[in-house]
Amino acid sequence: TFLAGWAVLLILLVGCFALEPLGIPISAISSVCALLLLAIAAKGHTIKTRKVMKEAPWHIVIFSLGMYLVVYGLRNAGLTNYLADLLDWFAGYGIWGAAMGTGLMTAFLSSIMNNMPTVLIGLLSIDASHA
Repeated sequence: TFLAGWAVLLILLVGCFALEPLGIPISAISSVCALLLLAIAAKGHTIKTRKVMKEAPWHIVIFSLGMYLVVYGLRNAGLTNYLADLLDWFAGYGIWGAAMGTGLMTAFLSSIMNNMPTVLIGLLSIDASHA
């Protein structure tokens, strides 16, 4: 099972580099590899896969999906465009201004909300930025 895990990890690495440029989402590649690992674990009888699936913290998965909905709601409300404009303004002060401004903005956002939505909002803001 241990060596098979390394093989699946290699498949995941190669799959991400080879299939992502073809438009296949990394999430699909990762899901296939996760199912492959689950099948290998079930075949080896070392890990009780039914117990793992039954006792998995599914509420955290639902919470994470809810965070994505909140973040995209904030994007649709215009928050990421406002932050992108702020990032562009920081970039007007050079590399140090952009780095310090982005760091301070991220620290402020992390102080008022969870880190996960902060990172997602930051990512969407950077993507919308013209800097």
